[in-house]
Order: sequence, then structure tokens, then C-alpha cells
Amino acid sequence: MAIEYITSKNLFSLICDTLKLMDKSLVKHGKRVSYIMSKMLECKGGYEKYEIADFMLLAVLHDIGAYKTDDVRKQLTFEAKNPLPHSIYGYLFLKYLSPLEEQSKMILYHHADTSQIAHVDYTYMDEAEILKVAEIMDIWMKAFGEKFDPHMIDRYRGTKYQDEACDLLFEAVEKYDIFTKLKDGSYEKEYEESLEYILLSDEEKEKYLKMLMYCTGLRDETMVSSTIATIYVSREIGKKLRISELDKNEIYYAALLHDLGMLAMPKELIDAPRKLEEAELNLIHTHVELTSEALKGKLAQSIIDISATHHERFDGSGYPRGIKGSVMNNKQAILQIAELVVNLSSDKPYRKAHSKEEIVKELNDGIVSGKFDGIVTDTFLKYYDEIMEKAMEKASAALVLYQKLQRNSDQVYKNFTK
Repeated sequence: MAIEYITSKNLFSLICDTLKLMDKSLVKHGKRVSYIMSKMLECKGGYEKYEIADFMLLAVLHDIGAYKTDDVRKQLTFEAKNPLPHSIYGYLFLKYLSPLEEQSKMILYHHADTSQIAHVDYTYMDEAEILKVAEIMDIWMKAFGEKFDPHMIDRYRGTKYQDEACDLLFEAVEKYDIFTKLKDGSYEKEYEESLEYILLSDEEKEKYLKMLMYCTGLRDETMVSSTIATIYVSREIGKKLRISELDKNEIYYAALLHDLGMLAMPKELIDAPRKLEEAELNLIHTHVELTSEALKGKLAQSIIDISATHHERFDGSGYPRGIKGSVMNNKQAILQIAELVVNLSSDKPYRKAHSKEEIVKELNDGIVSGKFDGIVTDTFLKYYDEIMEKAMEKASAALVLYQKLQRNSDQVYKNFTK
């Protein structure tokens, strides 16, 4: 399904742009690491260009667990003091929520000393060792500045880092002058050319897009449960209205990605146990435009338009643009109602969930005032119980998944530190 809407290269860009919403520096680190790794793999040989591109994508994601376990603004601190929590969480996140199930253990091992994991039988252990060397090189290059010398790694050969991986590093330095290119930025042209070889199947694209939705759970797990419920409500309203498959698909992708911009919002505002002040609300409102900017040029504009209007209202009272129903369509109206009812039905840090009676009254009042599209809203109201019961079940299942991730993370940590 996703193959019709996004190219492999654009999906890679969307992944990077989504992670940038949480922290730009960690994404830049991931891209530099993936470049170093790609050149080391070229020196190793035996890989097709699309295989190297796949490893580049994994390398960009190698620190994804840190968004959950650490303050990503303090990279040197969590990398140096205790990298195990983010390695474990990142491994499990990619194992369960991405197409990288088989390669995910590379993330688990990318901070483990070579001497500690020499007995481990794992298909991608050599690539994990290369990733490990590529990462420490970027960290040291940034930390030591003009004093950086890749041969600093020699003192750790055979203990922390694999001999072969160190040799590949020096070969890449000699053959490609990788650190000069990283320092002056000229590596970016080669990097972009490499991305042309990313070849994702339709199934992989679908999983990566869902992974981006699950990324919102790195900031707040309830965002994922709300999004899953919103997708379901949108789909059911669309079914009742007998809209086309194309329209259903566009609403689905708009609903799946509509809250990516929330990743840029301060957690203290998301978790605030009070009503937000006007300036704080205005900041939260920017999540819509941030989402649109991340999606721009990567997905069909019709999908972006649906996403961009999920807080608009047909009487012009919504945000961010205050547009009216005369320039909106029923696809936009469906996502508006779905997002609203899921939001009202959920507990928030500053209020309890609204009752069915309160929600029905608000929707009926909105039909009368022209705030909501009458046909879409009335259709939902006719099937309220049928739709909302199942939607809340799906939302609860999403929270169970995150609880499973945390339990497994704790267990893997215990096993690793025995």
C-alpha cells in the first residue's frame, strides 16, 4: 500500500526528519556514522550497493533507544557512562517495530567490548563491530577536534574493538579520506548518491511508516495509543460513508503520521498537570506545521492536506490557519472528528476523560453551530458505541506493547549485567 505514496529515498529522508524533531545533533551523528560504516563495508567487499544502503539506514537509527532512556542533549555523557540502556531499548524497538528484526541485535552489541562477545554466534557480528568502530570514530572526532587521530583506536585492538574492523577503518581512511570529507562536509554528495540504492519493499515501507508513528511513544506512549485509536475511528467512519479505497488510504496515512510534530514539543508541556497558558498553547499548536514540514515533498500533497487540517474546524475556529469548510473535504472532516473524539475520550494529565454524554453533546452542538461537518459527524454518532468500544481496545493494546518493551528491556539488562 505504501509503495504508491512514498519512494525509498524519501522514506529515508522522512525518518531522518522525524528524528530531527527530537534532536538534530543525534541525527547528524547517525548520518556521519552511517557514512563511515558504508566506506568500511566497501573496503570489506562482498556487498551489493543496496545492502550497504540498508546498513546505512540502520546506522542512522543506531541510537534510537537514547530518545527513550537518556537526555539526548548529553550524548557524550550517556555514551561514555552507561550506553547499555539505550542499546537494549533501541535493539528491542527495532526488533518489534521495524523491518530490521534480523539486524536489530547489531544495536544490542554496538557498545559491547569485542572480548565480551567473542563467543556470540550472530550473522551480523562483523557488521556490528564495524558499526561500533564507526560510532566511536565520530564521537572522538567531535570530542578531540584538531587533536583527533583515528590511530587512537590501536590501544583498544582485540579488547574493545575487533582487529579486522580497525583494519577496515584505516583502509577507508587511506582510500576515501573519510575524515577530511566529514570535517569539510564534502561527504554529503557521496552520501546522497548512496541513498539512491535504498530499495525497500512495499511491506518494509509500511513497517517503517508505522515505526515513525511508534517513535512518538519515545516521548509519550499515550500518543501512540491515541493515534492507533484515531486510525481506527477514521477508517470506520470512512467505511460507513462508503468512500473510495484511495480516500481510505489517504486518510489512513494522514492519521498515521498526523502527530509527528509533537516530537518537538517539550515533555514538561506534554505532561503538564494543568491547563496550558496561551504562549504554551501556541507552541503546542506549531506541531501541525512541523508535521507538514517533515512530510513536505515526501508524501502526496493530498495526504499532507488531510494531516494539516486535523485541528481545523468547518466554522473557521480551528488552528493553525483558521480555514473554513468551504475549502475542506470530507476526508479532512473525518480525521478531525476521529482525532477529536479520541482526544476527548482519553485521560489527560490536566483532566479526566469526557463521558459519552459530554462528547455527544459537544458533537451535536458543533453540527448546529457549523463547527463540524454535519454528515461526517452524524454518521459517527449513529455508530458511536460500535466504533469507540473497538477503538479503545486497540488503544489499550498499544500501551500493552510498550509495557512489554519495557519488561523485555529490563530482563535483557539483567542478563547482560550478570
